[in-house]
Amino acid sequence: MLERCQGVFQALHLQFAYAERVAPQRFLLRVVLGAGEASLTRLTVNIDLRPVPLGLEDIAVVVLERPVQDAVRLRNRLAQSLEGVPQSLSLGNWYVAAPTGYRCFLTHQGRVVGVLLLGPNLEPIPNPRWRAVYQRSPVRFPPELR
Repeated sequence: MLERCQGVFQALHLQFAYAERVAPQRFLLRVVLGAGEASLTRLTVNIDLRPVPLGLEDIAVVVLERPVQDAVRLRNRLAQSLEGVPQSLSLGNWYVAAPTGYRCFLTHQGRVVGVLLLGPNLEPIPNPRWRAVYQRSPVRFPPELR
């Protein structure tokens, strides 16, 4: 099972990033990694683009308070820095069996920051909802998906 998780993990690449509104004046930066066209895991990153542990998103440093005004500055920073996010991750050496398949855990400095979902057949389960949220976001990188 962990070998399959490792294979999927090694194929992950940056797909896109976007600012998601979580309160009237609060946005979090979400980074989506995937394989091919499939969006497989989503991370939250701080303003310094370091992944935030799962469950601690409420204390993440606010990425931007004025998304329209800050959009150009943020896009420039994302273009320079986001490619390093996948390289900063590790695959946890454990998994959890669930009724719908398996969960493999992505870690950053020993803390869980993302989850890969695999079905009972060990194929990755994508989440198309993230792409829809990206399309509605006032700040997204790249500005348009191919």
